[in-house]
Amino acid sequence: MKKKFSTDLNKSLLATLIRYFPPIEFDETLIDIVNVLMDGLTRGDVYIDMKETPQNRDFIYEGWPSRHMKALIKSGWTQGDKSPIVLNGDLVSWRRTHNEIAETINKILVRNKPFVNLSKEIPVRIDAKNQESLNIQQLEAVNLVNRQRIILLSGGPGTGKTSTILQMLMQAISRDPNLNIAMAAPTGKAAKKLKDTVQAGIENLQDPLKNKLATIPSKTLHRWLEAGPNGFRRNSKRLLKLDLIIIDEMSMVDLATINGLLDALTKSCQIILVGDPNQLLPIGSSGIWQTLQEKETKTNFQENSIKLTKSYRNKGDIALLRNTLEVAGVDAFWNLLSTKTESPNALHYLSSLKSIPEPVVKTLLTYKKKLKNLTENCINHIPKESWQSSMIEVSQSVEITKLLKFTESLLILCPQRYGPWGVNKIHEFLLGKRFEKEVTRWSEGTPVMAKSNQPELGLANGDVGIIIGQGEKRRFLFNVFSEEQRLVTRLINPSRLNMYDAAYAMTIHKAQGSEADQVLLLWPRTSKVSEGSPPPQHCSADYEKRMLYTAITRAKKQLHVFTNKEEDF
Repeated sequence: MKKKFSTDLNKSLLATLIRYFPPIEFDETLIDIVNVLMDGLTRGDVYIDMKETPQNRDFIYEGWPSRHMKALIKSGWTQGDKSPIVLNGDLVSWRRTHNEIAETINKILVRNKPFVNLSKEIPVRIDAKNQESLNIQQLEAVNLVNRQRIILLSGGPGTGKTSTILQMLMQAISRDPNLNIAMAAPTGKAAKKLKDTVQAGIENLQDPLKNKLATIPSKTLHRWLEAGPNGFRRNSKRLLKLDLIIIDEMSMVDLATINGLLDALTKSCQIILVGDPNQLLPIGSSGIWQTLQEKETKTNFQENSIKLTKSYRNKGDIALLRNTLEVAGVDAFWNLLSTKTESPNALHYLSSLKSIPEPVVKTLLTYKKKLKNLTENCINHIPKESWQSSMIEVSQSVEITKLLKFTESLLILCPQRYGPWGVNKIHEFLLGKRFEKEVTRWSEGTPVMAKSNQPELGLANGDVGIIIGQGEKRRFLFNVFSEEQRLVTRLINPSRLNMYDAAYAMTIHKAQGSEADQVLLLWPRTSKVSEGSPPPQHCSADYEKRMLYTAITRAKKQLHVFTNKEEDF
């Protein structure tokens, strides 16, 4: 049968390859190779494992992978340093991306030198009480702060990364109170969360250590680099004068950004990279964190690479499911989940795709009613003059604090935006079929998500607030960090936001960096009714694994997973 292309771009790419790299021998299975590599690149996958059968059901990969491997070798496209494709065992990748990864790792390794002016016997003067609560892996990471310029700290949700970061900061300050320290993350939401969690951890500390930690700025990497239409304004010619930088959520950092940062930092700057290698990769771009966690790469860093394994969250069946997914893979995960019918904190439901599952509907309606009631309780605690401003800080009353805290109690997650169980279907059910065109009619108490970074408002892409007030008094209530790095509550006129969306539900990608007591995951496992975005089964096994891992690890206490019945297949 005649092969087809997944996109016109893939077709054009193959034509370009044939023009500039004429194959020694052409086989139509090369079309499959191009499709698979390009589809992987859009997900952020640098390397494609040929042992995994491509999951896109719109295509038939006859003879995969032996026929494709032979065709690729015979084409000559993997021969020589200037060839377009790299084949390493069962792994295949674009050479350009492969080389960019190698160059980035080399940039990091060049900096991987111990402090020569510091003794390993330097006295530790940080809070001994807090140190006692750290496990051995965390202590090892903290002790590295006095010895190494590059530190890699990995671990899943709830493994104590944040408490370790706090102790590492305290260790650095005890070494030199005058250090110029920065915290960073790939998204505004993640940068804000990092600042918030560090802030919460210093409440019982004494001055001046507390004051120093409280004033450490946390920004997106793009803000640190002063990104503009022509690239980064911070670079090798205009360096960031930092002594130490901690970068969180490294799984979401793409190659261009990490390279820009490495170029903009002084050679003496200490760098601490933190993240979870099992989470989703940067959308449409290549990540670096997963490669840094591979065994072959980690050996270059020796003791500098610490993995936290003890979980202080996701206990019970949530932890069991997470570990099963991480170690045994997707099939083992689904097999285990199917047995969880009466679990205290992880349940599996089979429902028809013809409608939103009844337990989800019940939870949503209860959640919506509670939000509306809490919002109405806040109105009288906002001064009348505050409604005259387009943006103003309001006092964090008990009622307002309770409302914003409640928005963090529930996450409804979907792998895609469209389809019967997509984000839009949830919002259509709660807000009406024209919800996207009638945003001004969304009811009071509706959660909203900022869809762009707006530093002038203190808002980051992914921040969730709440609609409060009606008519001319209609405003959005958000918790944000001020220019002075204080957590404040702001009342913002909707007209000030560039883009926003309803946030009763969100995609798994948007949920990265978030967590909630209860998570409801809607996971349709059929292609018959999909619209727009590819459904889960169109993804590679690795991508499905990352999607599921990211989704279930958002849950702190309860996880409910919904899949469709066999009749929908």
